[in-house]
Amino acid sequence: MRLGNIPACELADRLSSVDCDVRDTYLRHMTRLVSGTPLKVMLGDTTVMDQTTFDTKMIVSYMERIVSELGSGRWSARNVTETRDDDVRRIFVKFESESRGYRVSVHLSVQFRALLYYRPDARVAQIQKELAEIDDAATEDRDEIARRGDKIISERLGEMGYGDLDHAKLFETLYDDASLSEHMSDLIKKSADDAGLARMVDRRSGLFDELDSLLMEVYSTTAIMIDDARLVTGEDGFLYTVDIERVAGAGGGRREDGGHDAPDIGASGDNSPAGAAGPAADRAGSPPSTPGRAEAWEGSFDVGTIPDESKEFLASCLEDLVRAVRSAGRSILKESE
Repeated sequence: MRLGNIPACELADRLSSVDCDVRDTYLRHMTRLVSGTPLKVMLGDTTVMDQTTFDTKMIVSYMERIVSELGSGRWSARNVTETRDDDVRRIFVKFESESRGYRVSVHLSVQFRALLYYRPDARVAQIQKELAEIDDAATEDRDEIARRGDKIISERLGEMGYGDLDHAKLFETLYDDASLSEHMSDLIKKSADDAGLARMVDRRSGLFDELDSLLMEVYSTTAIMIDDARLVTGEDGFLYTVDIERVAGAGGGRREDGGHDAPDIGASGDNSPAGAAGPAADRAGSPPSTPGRAEAWEGSFDVGTIPDESKEFLASCLEDLVRAVRSAGRSILKESE
C-alpha cells in the first residue's frame, strides 16, 4: 500500500493489517486458479508430451466478481482488461472510491505466458507429409520450367539472329532491349503449366490454414506477488497495489524539500522497496485519467492531518475490499471444483 508520510498511529496499524489480509487472500485464491490442469500437447516434430494450463476465463470471472461484490454505490470500476505482447499476457482490473477529497485506487493483475502447441491429432503429421510432398513437387516443377525456358530462349534467339552471341553479349543485349527481354519472359510463362502451379499454391495455403486450426495455447505463470517494476519488465506473477491520495493542496503534509514520500505500509509485492513507485508512477496498462476530472491528486501528505471521518472512509474501503476478494474467491473456486 502506498500512502503519505506515516507516523505510528492507530490508522496506520489498521490499514496495514487489512492490506495484508487482502494481499494474502488474493495470492491464495489466484494460486489456486492457476494451479494447472494437466493435458497432452504435440510438438512440431509430432512428439506428444505432458503440459499444464489454466483457464483464463476463471481469472476474468474472479476479477469481475470482486467488482460486483464491491458494488457500484461507493466504488467505480473499469472493465476487466486482457492485453497481449507476443507471448506475454496480462489480465487486470482497476477500481477506485472517493470521498471528502480522498481517493483509494486499487489495481489487481496477473501476468503470464502463452505457449503454442499442436493438439495431439494424427492429422498434424498427415498435413506435414503432404506439405513436404508439395514442396518437393514445386522444386521439380521449377527445375523443369528453368530447363524448358533455357531451350525456348536459345531457339528463339537463334531464329532472331542472336544465336552466335556469347553469354556476356547476350545479357547486355537483353538488358538494353526491354521489349526483347519481356518477349522472352512471356514465352517462358506460356510454356509453364500455370493452372497446375495455381492448384498447388492453393492446396499449400489451405493445408497451412488447417494446420493453424490445430494449434492451441497453453498458459503458465509463477504463483508469487510482484511489484510494478517487475510487471513492466515482463515477469510472471500477481500484482496487488493500493494507492491512497488526496486532492492536492488540501492541507499540509509535503516534505520541506518539496519531495514526495510514498513508503509502503503493507506488502503489495514481494521484495518491494518502501516508496518504490509513487501513485503517479507510469504502470503498464494504466487507464487514462477520468475525463472531466479537474482535481490534481497527491500521494505525499501527512496522515496525521486526515480528518476522523476520512480515516473511517479509508479503513472501510479496505475492509470492503478484503470482503470482496475473499467472497469472490470462495465462490469462483467452488465453481471450478
